[in-house]
Amino acid sequence: MSSILRRSDYEDYLVHVYFGRIDDPMQACLRRAYLDFNRTLRDIAKLENNISHKATKVLKEMFALIQETNAPAPKQFDEWHRSSCDRLKATYRECGYTRFSVGHAQKWLNMTIKYIFVLGEARLPGFAHLYDLCHVPLDNILMDRLRADFGFQPLPCAWSKLDDYEIYVDRQQWVRNHFPLAPLDAEFCLWIGRPVSTTKWP
Repeated sequence: MSSILRRSDYEDYLVHVYFGRIDDPMQACLRRAYLDFNRTLRDIAKLENNISHKATKVLKEMFALIQETNAPAPKQFDEWHRSSCDRLKATYRECGYTRFSVGHAQKWLNMTIKYIFVLGEARLPGFAHLYDLCHVPLDNILMDRLRADFGFQPLPCAWSKLDDYEIYVDRQQWVRNHFPLAPLDAEFCLWIGRPVSTTKWP
């Protein structure tokens, strides 16, 4: 007997395994991205556990803003990104947690963005026009590959302790300038071991 399942059904299965139930796709992306970095939030358990809920609400508001922006320029996207990082840091600080860094903020933002595109336009519409502008998530795996193969300058500290946005955005600009691909395309290729050319497209 032949299967009644389609290729998209198997894709739905993988999405369900990784993200859980997706009644709210944006919430699913934010939650999954939070799990990618929350182990680096030292001593966070000593504080009330609703900080992440407050921060998630802030991020939902920020993503709604950029989603509604029609064809933003790179500078406009970068300003939104910096403002989002600032608001995240302020939210944690107001709740008594002062260790939340630019490194934490960028990881949460950038992994959420990556997961938005993993889910795709059909599940979470309204972000496709931002793809070329998006930043790559800076973490040890990506930076080690960039450094070994392309001479990427290491951060002056662990990514989770980075608290200077100018250093952060300098590394993002390096990625934008170094590859002929959209930054997230380059990051994807590096993650799966596909060769990445540094020659600019004509």
